[in-house]
Amino acid sequence: MKRTFFKNIPRVSEDENTVVEILFRGSDKETYRCAGVLMREEKNTIRVAFNAINDVVKDFLDIKKADILYVRTVDQTDVKQL
Repeated sequence: MKRTFFKNIPRVSEDENTVVEILFRGSDKETYRCAGVLMREEKNTIRVAFNAINDVVKDFLDIKKADILYVRTVDQTDVKQL
């Protein structure tokens, strides 16, 4: 994965997911916060996944980089199972 936008977000290993918290502006100009697995980075967007079944992503969100206000890596010890 090319990580130019998130070069300050360390990846523990290729086998572990990078969980991120993102604050962004939606198309309705409201501010939203989400947390998920960083899946992909493209020139103008990133993809964050929220759940998967048998390693197949079921829900994801493509967010325009221009709309991102804040990004932080979530420490793996902070990730809990609901």
